[in-house]
Amino acid sequence: MKADRNKLTITLALGLMIGLLGIAINHLPGSATWEEQVGLDLLFKLRGQRPPPQDVVIVAINGTTSSQLGLGEEIPEWPRSLHAQLIERLDRAGARVIAYDIYFKKARNPDTDAEMAQAMREAGKVLLVAYLQQQQLDDGRQTHQLEQLIPPAPLFADAALATAPFVLPKIPVRVSRFWTFSGAQQHISLPTLALQLALDPQGERLRQLLIQANAQGADPLSLSHDPLRLAQQLRSQPGLIRQLDEILQQQVRHAPDPRQYEELLALTSLYQGTTHPYLNFYGPPGTIPTHPIQNLIGNAEVDWSQFRDKTVFVGYSGHYQPRQKDGFYTVFSQPNGLDLSGVEIAATAYANLRHRETLKDNPGLATMVILGFGLSIVLILRNLPGLSGIAAGILFSSACLVGVYILFYLQHRWLPWFIPLAVQMPVAMIITQLSHYRQIRKSRERLRQLFGYYLPGDVIERLVKDNRQPNNQVDSAFGVCLATDAANYTALAESMSPEALQQYLNRYFELLFTPIRYREGVVSDVIGDAMLAIWPANETDSTLPQQACLAAIEIDELIRLSDLEPKLVTRMGLHCGDLVMSHVGAIDHFEYRAVGDIVNTSSRIENLNKQLGTRILASDDFVRHLQGVVTRELGQFMVAGKQQPLTLHEIAATETHADPQTLVMHEAFARALTDWKKGDRERANQQFERILEAFPDDGPSRYYQQQFQASLRSHERFWDIQVHQNRFDL
Repeated sequence: MKADRNKLTITLALGLMIGLLGIAINHLPGSATWEEQVGLDLLFKLRGQRPPPQDVVIVAINGTTSSQLGLGEEIPEWPRSLHAQLIERLDRAGARVIAYDIYFKKARNPDTDAEMAQAMREAGKVLLVAYLQQQQLDDGRQTHQLEQLIPPAPLFADAALATAPFVLPKIPVRVSRFWTFSGAQQHISLPTLALQLALDPQGERLRQLLIQANAQGADPLSLSHDPLRLAQQLRSQPGLIRQLDEILQQQVRHAPDPRQYEELLALTSLYQGTTHPYLNFYGPPGTIPTHPIQNLIGNAEVDWSQFRDKTVFVGYSGHYQPRQKDGFYTVFSQPNGLDLSGVEIAATAYANLRHRETLKDNPGLATMVILGFGLSIVLILRNLPGLSGIAAGILFSSACLVGVYILFYLQHRWLPWFIPLAVQMPVAMIITQLSHYRQIRKSRERLRQLFGYYLPGDVIERLVKDNRQPNNQVDSAFGVCLATDAANYTALAESMSPEALQQYLNRYFELLFTPIRYREGVVSDVIGDAMLAIWPANETDSTLPQQACLAAIEIDELIRLSDLEPKLVTRMGLHCGDLVMSHVGAIDHFEYRAVGDIVNTSSRIENLNKQLGTRILASDDFVRHLQGVVTRELGQFMVAGKQQPLTLHEIAATETHADPQTLVMHEAFARALTDWKKGDRERANQQFERILEAFPDDGPSRYYQQQFQASLRSHERFWDIQVHQNRFDL
């Protein structure tokens, strides 16, 4: 038990070390990006392209726009009446929101600028992107971060419903995340503003929901009608957002049509969630439905119904963008150099927020996953040495990757896999295999030292297959003993010639040795018809009693089914504990054999089979290690050489071969034994008698019945003596 605890302690310590190593690597500034650039990359590529959102479309200015519309190469010089026509047609088509990812920095032609501004006012649903200028100012003592939100030209800023920035990192940094609220001042971003205006532009739906629910502590009338102020107001009241979220969750569960409430849940999730979520891409460039602007304002026939109730993002997108570098490196960047455009990323961010599909990363959960993987992989590799451990480790790691992918695919949840599989597993494999190799070498040398002079080499090799090693250099080990003896052997020997007896015993011992060797036991001694088999190990091994027990059951079965005549009923005793291997002999003759208390005790246990009418008996220490074996407790018995009684059990059969009637008899015997232990011997005897009526050959019940009868006779003799003494006194 101490060895088991020591091994478990070492294993847990090693697993904790591997887990903490993974956590440390995951939090290093440089290596932290591995999980994002390699781990997340593979998950997206395994999943591939997924169905695009149905409530967002893109209107793209691409490389052929200028030639098809007869415009110059300089995009800023294009007449803004182009956008006026687009806005008018999208408005008539029933577009819900029109969001421009084009920064109209300066005024150009007064006439066309005014035309565009008028179209924006009449539509009342146009959003424009603003420029968020960020600077660092060093005054010699500390560095200050300065932010300035620069709106588009005043004419357009006034005509637009609202303006908002959309900040993305510069090329070539891979884009994996976006801002819902940008900068130190938490400016609402363009996708977030588009979502607010598309679902609840003035907060009326949220306000009505609060009124209907009669929410305590909330003043629905205090919600601003300005979309920008409304967003900031809701973010500043987390208690109100949580309250709204709870109300909406109930409405979704109970409403006949929950879709209207699910839209509002997107808003409450937005205001409660992180301001820097991960993008859940839909696929490579062009995955989101995209329409070239020249097709919508030219003479081409257009199905305008595809824009109804949709949020439309307008921006630069295509294979070629003259004088406009608006591509961003992402996981879906193409080998030919084509990247996702800024407007596609904005539309992706909007759709992610709208459908609550942004990737869910939980740093705390990721830490627990890395720590748990470290502990698990070490437990596997430590308990399954060699190729079996490596195979199990690879299988476990593959299962972890599959689990991570399923969560990513079904729940948009991103958990780490690269550091566990690419760092923790190889390190754990190297350390544990080196540990196993070191322990195997020590075990081989130790066992050769103990057995090499006296046992054949093949026996030693079978023993050293057990990779669990001793903890100190002593000549003792853990072991299991199986002692056997044949009933009526003396009479048999007298009735046979020496030659016939030799052949008979050879056949008899073949039946005994075969299961023992098959179960990796060692025959230690054979004297006459008695045999002692051992299962030695260098430390406590809970699997050895199971092997010895199965060998005993198989011996009993082989003898009963063999053609050996006459059959010798073989009684067996099983015990486990500290086993000492020592030199026994004198002068010029020595033997190396197992000696010690468990050898003697197993022999004493075997002898008790005669009194109890059983064939296989085992100690309580032995039985507690068994699995899948039917046993019966027989009570406590004193054996020679022991000051304390031993609790003995009968080994009946494996659970798969147990007779149902035997199980019924065992239950009845257990009840009777309980009464016997309590001192209610008369009631126990009645139950033993009933057992014998149904099972006349049950030796243990017969034994207890005889014990009860003997106690009655002893009691009667005691009272007879007392009566004679009283008469003499008179």
